[in-house]
Amino acid sequence: MPKQGQFAKSARLKQLNNFKVRSRQQGQTITAEQLPDFLLVRFNLTAKKRIPHAAQETAQRFLIEVLDQLVKVKGDLVSLIPELLNDINHRAPWQFYMQLLPQWDLLQDFLKKELPAVPLAQRCYVTTTVTTADLTKTVAQLLAKKAAVITFLKRPNIPAAMQQQTAQLLCGSIYHDEAIDWAKVRALLSPFPFTIDPQLDEGTRQWLQALNQL
Repeated sequence: MPKQGQFAKSARLKQLNNFKVRSRQQGQTITAEQLPDFLLVRFNLTAKKRIPHAAQETAQRFLIEVLDQLVKVKGDLVSLIPELLNDINHRAPWQFYMQLLPQWDLLQDFLKKELPAVPLAQRCYVTTTVTTADLTKTVAQLLAKKAAVITFLKRPNIPAAMQQQTAQLLCGSIYHDEAIDWAKVRALLSPFPFTIDPQLDEGTRQWLQALNQL
């Protein structure tokens, strides 16, 4: 399952974006470690162009996070995605989700189509899927939890049950009719500045800063 870490370095994205397709000998296979880069090249050649330019880097970085774990979980997106989003909740501003959610159907369809075609020694398939509605609800719960934790940050003795109740109330405020009210999310979280990890490479810091200013 996902481990807390850093986003892919911008240099890797640039290299993949500029990758020139090379012919492979028939029957040649790749390793599981090569799968993320293999599918990122396919993504850049096919699905990426259907994503609005402003959201392309966010979608691509999330796809890398998914691909890095997909073989390990045997294509089980239902078990992978919630934990991955929970991890990212600590590493990216809320605007990350605002850009990601409208692109999820496209990303998942890409995985369903392209993963079985990857020439692994043992083929991998998407075995479970996540609807955009379920993904939206999960994101709303994560953002509400984040707001509740920040609210009580300077009151460490607050009971966990109270934090949980506060998160539920906040979720009810920002999420209704299977949609997130991003204006309310902004009002809720903008008073708490997002801190960018200084150890990230410059390109990644610039991307997160641009997200944070949306």
